[in-house]
Amino acid sequence: MVSKYAVLKEGVVENIIVADDNYSPDDFEVVKYSDETFCQPDMLYNKEDGLFYDDK
Repeated sequence: MVSKYAVLKEGVVENIIVADDNYSPDDFEVVKYSDETFCQPDMLYNKEDGLFYDDK
């Protein structure tokens, strides 16, 4: 099975990838998210609620 992941750099979405469910990179931070969650590059990730936002 595959899932969508947001690739983060300093809490900002750099890219979006699709990878296997057991994907775990060593060199950058990724956050797995569902189809119900809106995410696109340049959005900010909030660790407290697990959502992505346009503004700080």
